[in-house]
Amino acid sequence: MNPIGPNLQVARASLALLLIVGVVAAQEAPKGVPYPEHGKVIATHLGIETVGSAGSVGSLKRWIYRVDCGALYYDLQGGGKPSLSLGQDVTFRIEKLNAYLNDGNKGQRYRIVGSGKSDQKQSPQSN
Repeated sequence: MNPIGPNLQVARASLALLLIVGVVAAQEAPKGVPYPEHGKVIATHLGIETVGSAGSVGSLKRWIYRVDCGALYYDLQGGGKPSLSLGQDVTFRIEKLNAYLNDGNKGQRYRIVGSGKSDQKQSPQSN
């Protein structure tokens, strides 16, 4: 008589199969965060944003970059210092109203302030 019952043998075989499938799936999983969007910076301009409340109002200057992705374009708002240049190829992902450019870490964040189809392109003035 076999000291190990057939149910226990089936359970062990199933566990081994699940372990093998899990290892294979983990090896095939993509590493890091995907950046599926690709485009080229086609225009830049310095935008002025009014901020504040009653009695205390100021303005912030922030760079805005138009990125052509083929069928679509995105207007990405950066910071007060220029960070992208005309003709630069960029790879990014979109989460909510932000675009994260691939910088090898968490991604450099830009706020999406406009988008549209490429046939509606009206390039902002370049500086």
